[in-house]
Formats: sequence, structure tokens, C-alpha cells
Amino acid sequence: MKFVKTGVTALSLVVASAAFADKKVQVFPGYISHGINVYNGELIADYSNTSPGVEWLFEAPREIGVFIEGAPEGTDGGVITADTDRSLPVATTRDFLDFFNPGGEIDLSLLNVPLDQIGSNFFGFTAVDDRIVPPSFETISGNPTVYRSVGVNEAPTVAEWEAARGVLTAVVNDDGTTTVRVTLRDAFPNAVFTLWDVGSNFPLSENEAGYAVPLGGIPNVVRTDAEGCVFREVILPYDLTRECKSGAESCTSYVAGFYHFDGQAYGASPAGTFANAPAGLYAGNQMVWPINGDLLQAPATEFGRPVHGCKTPYRSIFAGK
Repeated sequence: MKFVKTGVTALSLVVASAAFADKKVQVFPGYISHGINVYNGELIADYSNTSPGVEWLFEAPREIGVFIEGAPEGTDGGVITADTDRSLPVATTRDFLDFFNPGGEIDLSLLNVPLDQIGSNFFGFTAVDDRIVPPSFETISGNPTVYRSVGVNEAPTVAEWEAARGVLTAVVNDDGTTTVRVTLRDAFPNAVFTLWDVGSNFPLSENEAGYAVPLGGIPNVVRTDAEGCVFREVILPYDLTRECKSGAESCTSYVAGFYHFDGQAYGASPAGTFANAPAGLYAGNQMVWPINGDLLQAPATEFGRPVHGCKTPYRSIFAGK
């Protein structure tokens, strides 16, 4: 194996194997995130040389906060920084909504709420924000009702949010397609994630505009196993690793592992922002894999050797909970 630096800290791994003989496998480490391109209140990557016109990459709205006990209803979840007590629960925030829809209506009772208290839609609901908070499997007996799956972590702490480890590998095939493999470990057990390609159309031009599309097409929904692991392989009809340069039609900034607190997905939108269901209340980026740009931080967690799948023996911090 030969590791070669590309850009600032991204890695390119050249391997000889039965599956990828004579091909270049690019390996991208996963970065724990507290929102769009933000960790501990600081940018994860600098995209000024690749996508200067995509505002959200620089404003980096938060999608999770830290629970402030005893705060009045409607208080926003606190900003997570390097000094935050990691034993405190993760809480909801309105930062994402205020960035994309300033002054937009929101149910203030959903702010500064631990993630297990936001609830999910139920049979007969008439609006996206009609919610019930399902009880856990262990409390259910008798007649069927809406409840959480066995082993679901009901009130994750900041430390548990930040325990996840991930790796992404990309192989550009001779026909221009890309074989992408993604593995996430030590995430929340039995949890719903969606995978997204986030980037810019017409980069470095006056028409530059950001995009977010389902990675590998619809469906892009994955679910972790009882130890918080999930593996997905997809074929993209384009080069995921294409360069952000003048004249390009598009380029990828990062791939997102988007965690759905409410256990449900919203089709080809990361969250139903148009339906009073903004990110930060019901979902948020837990891990990102920067593809372009200059990295400003080291990953908060290390995946180890880039071995994909969920069969490799390891022990999740959630095992036995």
C-alpha cells in the first residue's frame, strides 16, 4: 500500500486486489459533525478555493446543540464547543432553520429538547409536525402500539454522538462511473441514516449554486445494526472525486451521513424544510466525508484500517445498553 497526500490531508490509496487491480482507490476519513461543515463551533473544511459561492459551507449552521437543563421553553440548544461537558444530552436547535428560512415558524416546544423527546409521525397524522413520543420496546406489553426498536439509544449524550467512526472509499471505473463504499461504525444502534452527495453546480462561476442529492439515487436510506454499524456500496453515474475547477458542471464538496432523530426519512430532501420539519429538529449531519476543499481539523475519531463491512470483530460502546 502507498499513501499519498492530496490537497491538505486527504488520502489516496493505491492497492492491488482482485476487485480493484490496477485501479486507484481514494480513501476519505469520516469527520464527526455538529451541523453543516462544523465541529466544536469551528469549520471542518475550507471550501473557498473550490466552492466560494455556496454560502452554507462557510456559515456552517448547527444541526445539534447541547441540552440546557432548566431553560425556558423556546430556548435554543447550547452551542457545542471543545469545553462542552460530553456527558450532557444532545439537544435540538433552530440554527439551520434560521439560516435557510429566517423568521420561519417553528414549534418552540421542540427547541432545546433531548433527541428522544421529539417524536415521530403516527397513523392518522395531518401535518408533518404532528408527533408522538414512542415508548421503548421494554415498556410495551399486550396490544400493539408505536414503540422504539430494541436497543435504540433514547437520549444520546454528546460523547455518544461523537463516538461514530466512518470511512468512504471511491473507485473511478473505466466507464466514468464510481464505485463508492461507505462504512459507519459505533453510531447509534438500529438508527435511520440517509447518505447524501453535497456539492456545487458550476463551481467558481457567477452561476455557482449548492446542491444535495441522494448518494447512489433513491433509496438512500440505511439502518445501523444492533452495534451501530452499517455498510453500503453504490455505483454513481459520475466521478465522485472530480475536481472543483472553472468550467466544471459540478463537483462534490462532501458526502453526508445524515442521522434521522425521528426514525423516518423525507425522500429526496434531507429534511422537509418546506413542511415545517427543518434539519436540527428532526435530523442532522452526524458524519461527513470531505471530498474537495482544504481540511482544517483532524477527524475526531479514527476508523482504523479501511476495511469495509460490519463483520469485522469489534465491540460497540452501545453493546448491552
